[in-house]
Amino acid sequence: MIRWAERCALLLLVLYVCFHTMPRAWHSLITDFPNYYMSARLAHENYDTSRMYEWDWLQREKDHRAVDVRVIGLVPITPFSTLIMWPLTKLAPLAAKHIWIIANLALLFPLCWLLRSMTGLTYRRIALVFALSVPFYRNLEYGQFYVFLLLLIVMACWAYLRKYYVWAGALVAIAAACKVFPVLFFVFFLQRRSWRALISGVITGLAAAVLSVAVFGWNVHRTYLHEILPWTLHGEVMPPYVTTASFSSVLHSLFLSEPQWNPHPWHYSPLCYALLLPALQTLMLAPAVLLIRREDSTRGRIMLEWSALLTASLAISTVPASYNFVLMALPMCVLAAELLRRRSYTWLAALLVIYLGIGFPMPIPHREMGLGILLYVPRLPLMLAALVGTYGLLWHDRSDRALSRDWTRYAWAAVMAVSVLSTMFSTFHRERAVRQEYAYRLPLQTQGFLNANAQRAGTGVHYVAFMFSGYHLVTEDQNAVWSDPSSDSLYDDLSFTSSSGSIRPERILVERALKLRSRIVDVREPMRIVVDDARDPMLSADGQDLAFMRDDHGQGKLMERRAFESDTASQSVLTPSSLNVYEASFLSEKEYAFSAAVYGRPPQIYLNDATHTNALLGLGESRYPALSPDGRWMAYSRFDHGVWNLWLRDQRTGATQHIVDEPCNQIQPAWETDSKTLLYSTDCGRSLWFTAISRRRVVF
Repeated sequence: MIRWAERCALLLLVLYVCFHTMPRAWHSLITDFPNYYMSARLAHENYDTSRMYEWDWLQREKDHRAVDVRVIGLVPITPFSTLIMWPLTKLAPLAAKHIWIIANLALLFPLCWLLRSMTGLTYRRIALVFALSVPFYRNLEYGQFYVFLLLLIVMACWAYLRKYYVWAGALVAIAAACKVFPVLFFVFFLQRRSWRALISGVITGLAAAVLSVAVFGWNVHRTYLHEILPWTLHGEVMPPYVTTASFSSVLHSLFLSEPQWNPHPWHYSPLCYALLLPALQTLMLAPAVLLIRREDSTRGRIMLEWSALLTASLAISTVPASYNFVLMALPMCVLAAELLRRRSYTWLAALLVIYLGIGFPMPIPHREMGLGILLYVPRLPLMLAALVGTYGLLWHDRSDRALSRDWTRYAWAAVMAVSVLSTMFSTFHRERAVRQEYAYRLPLQTQGFLNANAQRAGTGVHYVAFMFSGYHLVTEDQNAVWSDPSSDSLYDDLSFTSSSGSIRPERILVERALKLRSRIVDVREPMRIVVDDARDPMLSADGQDLAFMRDDHGQGKLMERRAFESDTASQSVLTPSSLNVYEASFLSEKEYAFSAAVYGRPPQIYLNDATHTNALLGLGESRYPALSPDGRWMAYSRFDHGVWNLWLRDQRTGATQHIVDEPCNQIQPAWETDSKTLLYSTDCGRSLWFTAISRRRVVF
């Protein structure tokens, strides 16, 4: 009866995949496949990929290639993980996804063989483990990466069991280069004194890093290591107030405020957040490390330790998504085999319920819930239940004598205790400091996930808002909200410029990202192309000349079109081809500044002088120059201690001073007409580069 029930359930689930999941996956490009595909395609086309982590930059390249998905972004994906898409970049995006789906289904065959070889479960029961996994269906629909990652982890475990230690270390290193958390398996190698596996992993990891840098360049890896990875580790690389069933997101919702996403937390307390997050994460991870027993090399013990590390890494992840949990297929098979061996059928039934619950989709609440938020994250307590059960099996098989002899456990405990205390201190300092920025936040009515490039609009403000429907130019003035009426879901408004001062009526030029290129158009006459193949328009102070950027394979150059409304207006290049220009500030042909990078070096700011020489200012790693209307000041962002903070330069004396010194980013400054007040974008209290708009007086 059990066999027939298993066969019937498997048949029904296979039919569900064939007639529900596969059509959805096959006929549409759903995030996240386009993220991997676009990054690999840009590298394949020899583009400068230094800026591919920037949301609007990658969105522009996606629009130019007419990839049929509204929103795209690489954060927090590693560059190396996109290389698997390299062979598919010659195909159209949807055709490439078809090949990827077929490849993922094909990977199930070696996965099932390996799991059967390791656990002794029948193929039918292993197939049921995948068929009962909603995260597996999400992998197919989204074109995600985790079936391949599961294969790497299972192959590494299989190789270790057969004493192929070099292969085990190499496979773990490749998995860690794709998704960072498998690096925890190096702790397993270290605890078991598997030096060959450890050395092989280190060498393979270095080789993977060299390959990735050779393909994508060093600058994008600097961005990942210095900006994205640190924010990922403290749970703010993606909006943390959207329920993701992680300790980080739940504690954000309960204890931290954010004017747009979480204005009224259950109990506002950065101290509670700082104390609980590292403590809970370490409490869940520590047993997976401390229960590794070098003296016991039996197959069952090793698989349980491997499963505990994998489950713990998923349980403490700061940005878990539903598709991540297809990785639970390995712990599920290992635990099921162990419980069947012990004839613990009641616990096996409980394990099945936990496994189904972990993958079951839950709706995201659209209002503040207080403690009720815990009801929307059943995956988290279920993951903890699976983890505690695994620890129970490991503890049951312990040897007190062996534990007392192994001094390394005390060393690991001491290291983790010190790490928790230091993390508590740094987290409390950061979360308290970033909320000081709220005093300058503009209470915009129509805020997207990302609000950028703010400019003064009479008594209001223009800005670009990033929403699920794309990027749109928005104007808010005296409690009235206006969106560009010509805006269409077929393209994105990625940048704009507006006339200021005495220029009346106000003129707005906007960049429309279309197939093959971006075009600058006048909002009043959207069918008239002002400049073709251009981005980031900038009007001169008198409104007569137009500067803009033009890209060639990702390399930007600053251009000018004098008397741009004239039919005979000509275009000229203002920057040398050796520089990759990121952004600029333009007052006139003789007065402009820009940030640019030379290959392999960080961006810096250059200033045009009276002799038309682009002089390097020596401001360190800096971007986003903004010249004041009176020409006296230049605001800019400088990178220091992992964040971009606002600085001010006196153009007469060259003296510089800090405007903001907070552990979050302030970018894209723009002056108001008084040359004393700045509008700028800030991600303080939000998540990396998901910016809000602030206003601050900086000259007194």
